[in-house]
Amino acid sequence: MRIFGRQLFLSLGILVISLAFLGLVLTQVMGGYLTDQRKSALTDSAARVARSVESVLINIRIHGDVNLDPLVTQIENLSDILGASVVIIGPDYEILYWGLYQDAAIPYAFIDTVLEGSPIVVSGSFNPTCPDSMLVAGHPVIVGNSVLGAAIVSVSMAELEVAISGMYQITLVSLAVAAFFSLILIYISSRAIIRPLKQINQAAKVITMGGFENRIPVKAKDEVGQLAMQFNTMAESLYNQERIRREFISNLSHDIRTPLTSVLGFVKALEDGTIPIEEQPHYHGIILNETERLIKLSDDFLDIHRIQEAKLELTKTTFDINELIRTTILGFEQRAIAKQITVTSSFANVTNNVLADEDKIRRCLYNLLDNAIKFTQDEGAITVETVVKGRKVIVAVKDNGQGMTTEEQAQAYDRFYKGDQSRSEDKLGSGLGLSITKEFILAHGEAIDTESTPGKGSEFTFTLTRSE
Repeated sequence: MRIFGRQLFLSLGILVISLAFLGLVLTQVMGGYLTDQRKSALTDSAARVARSVESVLINIRIHGDVNLDPLVTQIENLSDILGASVVIIGPDYEILYWGLYQDAAIPYAFIDTVLEGSPIVVSGSFNPTCPDSMLVAGHPVIVGNSVLGAAIVSVSMAELEVAISGMYQITLVSLAVAAFFSLILIYISSRAIIRPLKQINQAAKVITMGGFENRIPVKAKDEVGQLAMQFNTMAESLYNQERIRREFISNLSHDIRTPLTSVLGFVKALEDGTIPIEEQPHYHGIILNETERLIKLSDDFLDIHRIQEAKLELTKTTFDINELIRTTILGFEQRAIAKQITVTSSFANVTNNVLADEDKIRRCLYNLLDNAIKFTQDEGAITVETVVKGRKVIVAVKDNGQGMTTEEQAQAYDRFYKGDQSRSEDKLGSGLGLSITKEFILAHGEAIDTESTPGKGSEFTFTLTRSE
């Protein structure tokens, strides 16, 4: 069963059970309420009749006069108003007035209870030959401390049962109408929930086939809408990664082919003697540079592979980060001189010993300095400094180059990413340097951060733990 069917079935099940329980409770409560109201009204009526015949029963007790003619009309009018039958019982179970259904009967136990001075209300069929269920209320006639008789008022339960039945029908019809409109709302609500999920499912299928451009229209702000937004964000990220990957492969093909072509051409020229002997050292240097460039590219790929496979291992030792910075800066001396860039260093202490993988940190410094020299204009300035804060040493590489926009900063550490400004400058890079640097720093459990302003330069900082 699909999710829409399950959702609809579950909602309908909950609705039916809830309405059935509600209907049962309502009918029981309302039925009980109507019955209690009827009993209360009948008890009050019996009390009224008892008060009405009190003087007559006193007269009977004193004079033995059983003439009820003065009250018959009053009792009959009251009986008509109540829709009930009235029975007046004197002392010694003497029936003074009988208005009850001829086929009905009053149980002696009921009469005994009333004549003992206790009001009572009972219901049921008291005569096997009479199927009608009766509601009977009795009230004693008490003068002083003596019970002179009883007034009994009874009604057929048929009318009350009809009223209760009508109430049941009204309740059932109301619940049926509510269920109908609830069903419509449940259907619409379920469709509204399922529709974006179907769109997400379809978009996921398209993405699995390489269609990263597909997006889902987001109209709601609920959890499903948030899921659609996250899906669109994921699709956008995949699209950008795929675009970067394709551009990288294209650039990589060019980057590998260009030095290989140069090396091949110069090697052939050296073999066949085309290049004069006095110029051969120069071309040997070019071949060496191109070979080193290919090796660096290969190292970058190996590092990315280790990171992806979670096989990056750290060999931590204690070393002086100041000395490592000095030796790394010396490696960029020729490039800095060629662009007339001033590279300076500033250290918090004469010696700053840290506990880290020296080779990995050297690689991080190399990548940051390489990046700074690439994007710093001629006659620019680069500063590498250390600051000590507690148990941390903060290493900062600053330049006054072209800087980065906020969008470029957000993507600077993405693999294979090259910003628009860097495409003209970083023709030889793979777009992996900053990504590898970040992964190395995070593997140490340290932090790396970037601050940059377009046209004013960039500052890359990372932390290291001091050696005790």
